[in-house]
Amino acid sequence: MNNTQRAQLDACNRVKDFNTKNATALATIPEYAAEQVKFTAALGIITNSTQVQSATAGTTSDATRIAKETMAKTAIKYALRGAVKARQIGNITLANNLDHTTTYIIQAPKTLAVQRAKDIKQHLSDNLATLTNIVAANITELDNAIKNYDTIKDNPIIDVQTRAATGTNPLPAAFAAATLAMNNMHDLVTSYFGDVNIPMVDEIALSKQIINTGTHHNGVEGTVTKDDIPVMGATVSIVGTNKIATTDIKGHYIIAKIKIGDYTVKVSNEAGDTASKTIHINRGNFEVADFTL
Repeated sequence: MNNTQRAQLDACNRVKDFNTKNATALATIPEYAAEQVKFTAALGIITNSTQVQSATAGTTSDATRIAKETMAKTAIKYALRGAVKARQIGNITLANNLDHTTTYIIQAPKTLAVQRAKDIKQHLSDNLATLTNIVAANITELDNAIKNYDTIKDNPIIDVQTRAATGTNPLPAAFAAATLAMNNMHDLVTSYFGDVNIPMVDEIALSKQIINTGTHHNGVEGTVTKDDIPVMGATVSIVGTNKIATTDIKGHYIIAKIKIGDYTVKVSNEAGDTASKTIHINRGNFEVADFTL
């Protein structure tokens, strides 16, 4: 997704929030529902395409990543809660078995991540009688999260053709449809409420406006991988400046507000692997620099 599309998506999300906030008033406009249906359908395509784009070819799908994150967050949420209670009652061994962060699961390979989550669930389940801040429903929630990830963790990875066909190609038409629907919704609100609710008219006008906040004026972004796997926590820096970023769970980084010119981008991970590239920053654009360690 390029910078213009990011701004368009921001506008779409603001209009979506406007529709939710003003649902009662908008329901009084006979023609509004039809335009909202078109807008919602277009935004659904955009959102799905964005998720597909975020899954770099050769890596696990976005659904798998989200399932793993959910499993980790659920496990650690109740593990930390249980660890506090264990320390309060003096069971230090149990507290230590439960005292983990989400990276304990997220950064582990697939099978090990599942096993670690299951171990936490077992410690909680075996000590329900003493961990009075944990209930059976919490164990069930964690068990469901584990099963959800375990079921899809080995699904085939996304390929280049799928990423283009369902991620990149549908965006222009979807944005065009969303923009047309937004304009129609704006005109309807103006027509019905222009004389009686000026703040509401101003709100939708601002919501659909493509706002350039300056965050994405000039910069560099990309992904860092090793053995075709996204590298989380890698350090990316612009040599000779104070610009630095850390890759997220998808191996993605972004460094904004870089002056026009030539730069060297350097990346390194905790294992000591490094790579670098020379880039040129143009006005109003982001340079893409992907790295393989």
